[in-house]
Amino acid sequence: MYMEPISSSNPDLRKVAVAAEVEGFGCSVDEISAKVDTLEKRVNEVERFYLTTGSPQLTNSKGSSIVKDKQLNLLKKQQQDASRREVTATKRMQELMRQFASIFRQASTNAMQCLMI
Repeated sequence: MYMEPISSSNPDLRKVAVAAEVEGFGCSVDEISAKVDTLEKRVNEVERFYLTTGSPQLTNSKGSSIVKDKQLNLLKKQQQDASRREVTATKRMQELMRQFASIFRQASTNAMQCLMI
């Protein structure tokens, strides 16, 4: 079977080819949309599973928001703890730098005295 190449000299075939390509894209979009729906259902099932196994009283519609609130509070607490640790570490570093400066001054003073002797 001989197929005529698509060219600008054959506009009807060109329209058919474009229509077929558009139809192919439409089918691909439909397939992807179906996969997204399936994945969304699975995610909801997993979320329900963890809500029921983690704490049975959280199975109502507010359960998800309660869990999110707890996670948000935990995250805020962790950030505050990290901030406190950072402040403490900064103070320690400043104290160590002061001590090092003092030791360095003493060492350089002693070195100068030894050189003068």
